[in-house]
Amino acid sequence: MKKKILYPLLGLSAALLLSACGSSDTGSSGSSSSGSSSSGSDSTVTETEATTEAQTEASLSSVVPSDYLLENAADYITTDGLERLEVTQYTYEITDEMVQEQIDSLLAQMSEETDVDRAAEMGDLVYVELSCSVEDSDSSYTENTYFTLGEADYGEDFDTALVGAAAGETVTFDITYEDDAADETLIEEDWAGETVHFEVEISSVCEITLPEYDNDWVAENTEYSTTEEFEAALRESLEEDYEEQSYADVLDELLTQTLASCEISEIPDELYDACREETLNDYASFIDSTDEEEILAVFDMTEDDLDAEVQTLAQRRLLISYICEENEIELSGTDYVAYLEEYASYYGYDTSEEFEEEWGRSYLVWSLYETEAAKVLYNSADITTEAYEQILLTDEEADELEAESTAAAEEETEDPEAETVSSAEEAVLENET
Repeated sequence: MKKKILYPLLGLSAALLLSACGSSDTGSSGSSSSGSSSSGSDSTVTETEATTEAQTEASLSSVVPSDYLLENAADYITTDGLERLEVTQYTYEITDEMVQEQIDSLLAQMSEETDVDRAAEMGDLVYVELSCSVEDSDSSYTENTYFTLGEADYGEDFDTALVGAAAGETVTFDITYEDDAADETLIEEDWAGETVHFEVEISSVCEITLPEYDNDWVAENTEYSTTEEFEAALRESLEEDYEEQSYADVLDELLTQTLASCEISEIPDELYDACREETLNDYASFIDSTDEEEILAVFDMTEDDLDAEVQTLAQRRLLISYICEENEIELSGTDYVAYLEEYASYYGYDTSEEFEEEWGRSYLVWSLYETEAAKVLYNSADITTEAYEQILLTDEEADELEAESTAAAEEETEDPEAETVSSAEEAVLENET
């Protein structure tokens, strides 16, 4: 589902790359023998586009963000205060490995694939018709998909089973997955701890060729001249993105803390209905169906599950309305347009209108208000800055801590009044993070 606070993270790859074909088109246009005619046509198109953009901006500027807030929110919510909340804001060190991951990702996006008449090898891209079923279960499906052998999307055993198979061949095999396999691979959650039967028909085998990463590649595909300049820009962008994400995490934590300390007497019907409609629309976008029964069935949800999700969203928006009301936060259509323009550009949308259509006006207005409301909490909070340190455990250490965590959870179940969390559980959670 969509994040509650809309902040970009690690979107720098697209931002740092230039459109090579765009530059090429400009050059060929300049050398055309019908240059004067093209110039006039381009001028007309530019004027038309400018007029359309102005009309769109005027339409978006007419949006009244305050119409989305709940009036008299203080009638429904009581808080212990919005000031002096305590929170930790993490800082992140950008390593050479992180920069290299970005470079590898970019090169992979620009790789070329070539059909090969041979058996599949590790590193190849294989297109397949995949049929799978869970032993002693009705769970099964068939789909046309692809895998890059070696990435272990369905686990190392899956990739190994396809090595040596050529286009037109069918491979059948079984894999018994560990209980935690869904956390480490892209397998279906209900495959964890189960034996899955696979029948894989190889449609084609492709060899992947990565571009050579050097100064020539950088000069051709980015606005930089050397790998050194490009990597410095990547590092700077990573630093900015992690700093912004860290800030977004703190805002979210502050809102969560405040909501946990609030007393909410009731959720007004109009707010609940709006949140319910938006939640269902979010789910519907994944399956192209607005039928509520179908949505619940596809996502294995009950009416109570849906209600709990709607209640959580409605409570959060009630709190946002309360903070904005208490602090007289007023936003205009112009503020909304500026917000759209910032994120539409960042996420690669051609226009703000396309961005709004994809995400929904209600969601975007609330995201804007949520950001502003959280800033109020941030400006008065007691913030401790701490360098983030990832704790890496061996499998044996992780299993031991998980066992301790499970034992502690069982003890807590026996004693419902217990509220403490064991250090072992904290370590496991941090390790998973």
